[in-house]
Amino acid sequence: MAAEPSDGRRRNYLLSTLEGDERRRIEPLLERVHLGHKTVLAARGEPIEALYFPVNCVTSTLMELPEGDTVEVGMMGAEGVTGLSLIYGEPRSGTTVIVQVPGAAERIAARDFVREVVEPGGSFYRLLLRYSNLFMSLVAQNAACNASHNVEQRCARWLALSEDRVRQDRFPITHEYLALMLGVRRASVTGAMNALRLTGALEYDRGQIHVLNRETLVRASCGCYAVMAAMTDALIEALPERA
Repeated sequence: MAAEPSDGRRRNYLLSTLEGDERRRIEPLLERVHLGHKTVLAARGEPIEALYFPVNCVTSTLMELPEGDTVEVGMMGAEGVTGLSLIYGEPRSGTTVIVQVPGAAERIAARDFVREVVEPGGSFYRLLLRYSNLFMSLVAQNAACNASHNVEQRCARWLALSEDRVRQDRFPITHEYLALMLGVRRASVTGAMNALRLTGALEYDRGQIHVLNRETLVRASCGCYAVMAAMTDALIEALPERA
C-alpha cells in the first residue's frame, strides 16, 4: 500500500485530494465516526442512507447465496468509499456491506453526497468513478482467486490485504469470521492459520492477529495479492496532492 497522504493527517486517501470549492462544499458535511465490528453500513436491496470513507477500519462487501450462506466478494479500507451504487444514480445497495475490522471512518449523508458530489460532477466525482472501476476489478480478481487457489494461500492473501487497509500489524479477526469471509469451513481456516503461524508470519491469540513477518506472509499468498495490491497502489500513487 502506498504511503500516507502528503498532508500528514491520517485520513481516507480519496478525501485527502479535496481542494478548492469542492473541499469547501464537502468537508463541512463529513462526520468522523468510529465503526464497530459487524456494523452494517448498507443492506442489499435497501436505500443507502450514508456513505463511509474508511480511515483505518476495513469493510467487507458480502453477497448472500440462495442456500443462505454469505461470502465476501470484496473489501475496502482507506483507499475507498462505500455506497458505490449512488455514484451511478441507484439509491439502493446491490450488496451488503459490514465492518470487518473496527476503526474510524468519515461519513456523509446520501442526500448530501448526491447534491454536492454526484449532481455537480467535477474532479472528485470523476475520481470516485475511477475508484469504482478499481473496486470492480478487485472483485473480479477475488472471484478468480477463490476459484483457483488453496485455503492457505487465500488466507494469507486476505490477511495481507487487511493489514494494508488497517495500516498497522495488529487487528482483530476470529477464525469463525475469516471462514465466513473466505467461504470455507472453520476447520480449514484453523489449519491454514496454524501453517502460517509455524512459518513465523504471524501469531494470533483471542481473536487478535499480529503480523510478525510481512514478507513471509506475502510469500505464503498466491500471486493474487501482488496483483490486487499493485492495482490499488496505482490509483493511490496517481492521486493529486493537496497543498
